[in-house]
Amino acid sequence: MSSGESISQRLHGQLDELIGEMQAVEGQPASLHETEERLWRSMLELGRGLLELRLEAYREAEVIQDAIEVNGERYEYQRQRGRQYVSLFGEARVERAYYLSMERGGLCPMDAALSLPELSYSDSVQERLNELNVWVPQERSIALLERWLGLKIPKGSLQRSSDQQALYVEDYYAQRQVGPAPETDSILVVSADGKGIPMTRADSPPLQARRSKGQKKTAKKEAVVTAVYSVAPYVRESASILTALLPDRTEPTKPTPSRPAPSDKQTFGTLDGKTAALSHLAQQVVRRDSPLLVHRVALTDGSVPLQQRVQEQFPTFTLVLDIIHVTEHLWDAANARWGETSPDRLSWIRQALRWLLEDQLDTLLLDLHAQARDLSADKHEVLLQVSAYLSRNRPFIDYQRYLALGWPIGTGVIEGACRHLVKDRFEQAGMRWSKAGAQSLLDLRSVALNDDWGDFHRFRRQQSHLERYDFPYPDTLPDILALEAAA
Repeated sequence: MSSGESISQRLHGQLDELIGEMQAVEGQPASLHETEERLWRSMLELGRGLLELRLEAYREAEVIQDAIEVNGERYEYQRQRGRQYVSLFGEARVERAYYLSMERGGLCPMDAALSLPELSYSDSVQERLNELNVWVPQERSIALLERWLGLKIPKGSLQRSSDQQALYVEDYYAQRQVGPAPETDSILVVSADGKGIPMTRADSPPLQARRSKGQKKTAKKEAVVTAVYSVAPYVRESASILTALLPDRTEPTKPTPSRPAPSDKQTFGTLDGKTAALSHLAQQVVRRDSPLLVHRVALTDGSVPLQQRVQEQFPTFTLVLDIIHVTEHLWDAANARWGETSPDRLSWIRQALRWLLEDQLDTLLLDLHAQARDLSADKHEVLLQVSAYLSRNRPFIDYQRYLALGWPIGTGVIEGACRHLVKDRFEQAGMRWSKAGAQSLLDLRSVALNDDWGDFHRFRRQQSHLERYDFPYPDTLPDILALEAAA
């Protein structure tokens, strides 16, 4: 009896035994939960056996030759050689022919035929483990996979897998096809913001000779987060913005038209700085060019370096200052003028926003200077700083026109991206990151948040196979495996 026949016979026996257990009632657990858990363990065991049967079929079908020629180089047969393969069902062993060239080294044709990964862990295991890791901490990801599948994977193996997979993210998005924007969409929007990631001491800025009070040994490094999407116009008036920013709890909520949803939104993050982030964003913009997208809007906060870089990289876009950040500055002025508990603040904020939204910036600036006259030096300075901030951003706060055109004026998309992409995963208690490790996870989280996980890994498997074996990803087994048709 061949090894394959022996494995097949064992599997038939296991399956018959399991079917018998499921048909029997007496002596079996009454709880369906216990039954389900028993089935899960049995299915993993059966899956491992079936995988062993498949590998044995490959081994028996492989044609062993005295020598083979690859790219003009002669490789002589040496022996059968095994390697570990950790699958979703457990560990198996791949036995295959090993050939050697004294000049080029050794190779196993079976490895290329089956597209075996570099690591001993299967692509299926690595992809599922990394998908867990982009959402939950590394220790938890490893623990969950062990609990579900019984696989014990070291942290180092997970990090190595993550680093290897992240190498393909840039190439994936360089070739990814972006579908045409919906006919209703006429606005192309880009946005950028920064969010700090706590770094390890090795990747933190150099320490000062003497740290100031409260200064930590480690520091945060800015991850520049970018987003691009198209959207349909959403025409509004200043009253609707005031209601959204300063809801009146005493007034019944009035129904408002549903806001158009962004189309094909993509989010990215990098630790390589603003120039690299915006250059990559510009590549994605080029890929979306369409005659339908007649308006181009760039949303940012009031960071001068960021605004300058965005204008340089996207000269055909209209830069819009996020209304939320403006409102925060107005609250600073109101708190300095009336104090944080005074009811007068709200009425002034409402009036200030109305002036801002209805193209009356000069009236607001005059009022700020008037309010500052009788204040203490510190409070006076706050109001003048807010006035200077608004004056400097005058070209970017023509909100009356933006609203009439139906443009977005808030950076909610990028603020949400900063939270989902960075804060939720990288700023949990006690976390410190190396730059390389953080960038790998940023890249893979972008893929996941962009809903590209499955398509990305199809691309990654094909590309990594091509690099490793120097021919396309196999759709069928080549002639080195003369598989016989099943009887």
